[in-house]
Amino acid sequence: MEEAEAVKAGGTRRPLERIMRIHEAVSRGHFPNCNSIARELQVNRKTIQRDISFMKNELDLPVQYDGTNHGYFYSRPVNQFPLLKTSAEDLVSLILARNALDPLKGSALEATLRRGFQRLQSSMSEQVTIPWSELDQAFAVKSQGFTEHDAFVFDRLAKAVLECRELHFEYRKLRDLIPEKRKLQPYHLVEVEGGWYVIGFDLKREARRTFAVQRMKSVHLTNKRFLRSRNFRLEDHFAGSFGVWAGGEGGGHSFPIRIRFSGFAARVVAERRWHPSQEVTPIESDGSVIELTMKLSALEDIARWVLGFGGQAEVIEPSELREIVATQLKEAAALY
Repeated sequence: MEEAEAVKAGGTRRPLERIMRIHEAVSRGHFPNCNSIARELQVNRKTIQRDISFMKNELDLPVQYDGTNHGYFYSRPVNQFPLLKTSAEDLVSLILARNALDPLKGSALEATLRRGFQRLQSSMSEQVTIPWSELDQAFAVKSQGFTEHDAFVFDRLAKAVLECRELHFEYRKLRDLIPEKRKLQPYHLVEVEGGWYVIGFDLKREARRTFAVQRMKSVHLTNKRFLRSRNFRLEDHFAGSFGVWAGGEGGGHSFPIRIRFSGFAARVVAERRWHPSQEVTPIESDGSVIELTMKLSALEDIARWVLGFGGQAEVIEPSELREIVATQLKEAAALY
């Protein structure tokens, strides 16, 4: 009875929603089969067979069955879902529209538009991430708004990501005095905490890198195409990061982090989930002193976060992070 009810409930899923779920699983190389997909979506096996036939015959998707892995795969790269192809102009329009919605915040129209944005953005989920689901963040508009230059740069970035075209640009790191020429195969355009970033394969460094859009200058869109890495997933890329910077590609170095907090900082830190790997250990029984541990692949973002707690945070390990924080505190103290 319960199984029948589950199948009935799953059967209410719209066909496009089922097909999108199948497409995502196949694109990620999971080799799903009719039985596994049917269980996940709570529909019967014949429904999934019809969906896959529709994908092959009507949408011309290269779905093939692999007898060795007992599941489906794409026999050639599929960068965009056929029914939901999005142009660079569509993406720039979305970003500009989003930044014009501040007067509507809290209204019924805002909720309607937000749902529309979510549907449109879902068609670009493999290439572009805009946190529409976070209401406060999604409509926290930068007061200065978009300039003509911003729209021009985003148009080129969007085309590069959506059309899998290489980018050439000049980039100045925060600690550098002069910009450096870079060549990138862009995989993903993402907004994190109000800032825009491009993640891709740096041809000079021969590794995956993250670039802040605002520091990209002389952006040139080439006609050279590339195949987007099938192994790239945004959640995996950020798995070891505390913010934007995720360290090198291929699971590079992992830093064991241990920080001791006291006073109000101890209460603030203990109340939230800052990272999937975190563990909080009380040092004092009343919670006035705690230790936070986690594993990260980069130190830039965690260092800035620790400095924000001033004297109520002490880095215990690693020594590299402790040295970074100590140096910054000494330089700050020297100013006073």
